[in-house]
Amino acid sequence: MVKKNDNFLTGYVGIAGRPNVGKSSLMNRIIGEPVSIVTRKKQTTRSPVLGILSSQDYQIAFIDNPGIDFKNKLLLNKRLKKIAFSNVIYTSANIVVLEAKTLFSDDLKILSNMPEDVPLIIALNKIDKIKSVSDKEAMYKIVPELEKFKPVNILPISVKKSYQLELLVKIIKTYLPVGEPLFENTLITDQNLYFRISEIIRKNIINCVGDELHYNIAVEVTKLQKGYARSSCTIIEATIFTSKLSHKPMIIGEGGRKLKAIRLRSTKELKIILGTNIHLSLWVKLMTCWNKNPSFLNHMGIT
Repeated sequence: MVKKNDNFLTGYVGIAGRPNVGKSSLMNRIIGEPVSIVTRKKQTTRSPVLGILSSQDYQIAFIDNPGIDFKNKLLLNKRLKKIAFSNVIYTSANIVVLEAKTLFSDDLKILSNMPEDVPLIIALNKIDKIKSVSDKEAMYKIVPELEKFKPVNILPISVKKSYQLELLVKIIKTYLPVGEPLFENTLITDQNLYFRISEIIRKNIINCVGDELHYNIAVEVTKLQKGYARSSCTIIEATIFTSKLSHKPMIIGEGGRKLKAIRLRSTKELKIILGTNIHLSLWVKLMTCWNKNPSFLNHMGIT
């Protein structure tokens, strides 16, 4: 554990916002490790991912929540939205990530749903994209609208350039209570290997296949065996679920090329994380309308 310190600061900090505003990238950059998967597709994050930042005098447990999308009516999306809002109620502070230049109607809905009794920090991301005078004026114009939600701070940041991220951490620290560390200081996440492996595979499916399948795929790791046959090889078996029969050939690809690319990319990443050779087997299985099936969503932990 982190050494006993009567002035030790610790607490959970929620990260919320629309899809693709940089929530997962923000947490990964602060932690210094790719704890949460990142793609360009909406709602890549489906389960809250915990990222732990530890120091000698503080520990921050960031909760990277699913992107909040009010327009998508799938049961999957409704559950993701419920998860995100329920995870910002009992935190020490919350960060809502917005785009620096534009304020969308969904941003206002998200801000209006944030708990009033939890300190709110608004992070205006992608400040590196503001190049012109008109861009700066656009950013300044949205500030009065944001002030209506009584944030404790409105901070322009750039996750890509790591601009003002250290300042963001300093601001967060001022709202943390004194207490014992929540986790061992060597941990960067509380997610188990099954979850992390399934997320890496899912990320590579999204990147290899494209937009059309994003909401229609799920991944379950069915076998994880380390030190197979007294070797340094880890055996992993996983099933890729798709909601429509027509999607199977899109994932597999001609002559199995797409599935091979997914397997090779995932194997490369998993080898680094696990520190062993990897033997990864993937199967594609039809689970009709799984993203509308309450039982299957429960099974996958999306509740």
